[in-house]
Amino acid sequence: MTNPAFDSDLAEVLSAAGSAHHEYQQTALKGVRDELWAGFDAAFVLGRLGDFTAASRLAALLEEVDASSCSEAAAEHATTTSRARSDKIAPPTVTDVSDRRRFEIAVDGAVLGFAEYRRRPGVISFIHTEIDPAHKGEGLGTLLVKSALDTARAEGLAVLPYCPFVQGFIDRHREYLDLVPVERRAKFALDDAQ
Repeated sequence: MTNPAFDSDLAEVLSAAGSAHHEYQQTALKGVRDELWAGFDAAFVLGRLGDFTAASRLAALLEEVDASSCSEAAAEHATTTSRARSDKIAPPTVTDVSDRRRFEIAVDGAVLGFAEYRRRPGVISFIHTEIDPAHKGEGLGTLLVKSALDTARAEGLAVLPYCPFVQGFIDRHREYLDLVPVERRAKFALDDAQ
């Protein structure tokens, strides 16, 4: 039996979490509806990415779902497993390591990526961004660049996105376009008319 309100909300949050790559986990517990298990996994992924509001929303949604189509023991196991997994992982932190001329993103103290830059008075040029290949697709690059651009904004710096990842981020998130000087936007294929 499906719950249309639950299914549409779940689809929205699963899409945001990008948890489809965990398909093998969806069938790990027999008797648990596929979307219920995927929902628990999505709550974990959202928490891992630091989106605790969405993770809490999904967790509340999952508690409301009619679990009559699965065994109570299986549902309890899925809930306990999801909470235990999310409690063990610290949210990512981004730090400006100025002596290395880069922003670093770390999880549990382990550096998993960086965005290299060069500074001149009033300007920061991003030249390279890299994420540990074992953690690609987890949203760490997005969190890293967003934090670096927010820092540039707070410090009143103009941004020159020589790094293709940073340029692409700005192109997709137009709220950061104002950081790139108007006269330099064409060089980075960042036109105002998009």
